[in-house]
Amino acid sequence: MYFYDKLKDMRKLKGFTIRELADRSGVSAAYISQLENGNRGIPSPDVLMKLSEGLNKSYSELMEIAGYLESAPSEQTAQHQSSPVNLRRFLRENDLMFDGVVLTPEDKEWIERMLTVLFWKERQLSKSDDNLSGDN
Repeated sequence: MYFYDKLKDMRKLKGFTIRELADRSGVSAAYISQLENGNRGIPSPDVLMKLSEGLNKSYSELMEIAGYLESAPSEQTAQHQSSPVNLRRFLRENDLMFDGVVLTPEDKEWIERMLTVLFWKERQLSKSDDNLSGDN
């Protein structure tokens, strides 16, 4: 199966029209149509990044399908061997995008605060559950 067939299948599985994928990814509908019809070659890694965001698929998966990367022997094995990423540092140190919008430092700070509140609340609930059950 060729890249253009796989791209079309991914888009259809998500239930997106070409126009919807274009709006979500920032890649023109005309270009996506040409890709899906096999009238264009393999897109650049930059375009694949945009398409991965629009399709909500991993960038590495699209890079593999396009032939830029070799497939990993087992995704699960790789996930278990990697060390956890410090999410707070990741938010602060990377340029991030959500639904095609680049996050500002204020956006990232807001996300960090929301996560802090969520995890603090969860820890407090866990502590009160432990106290109620007598597991001090």
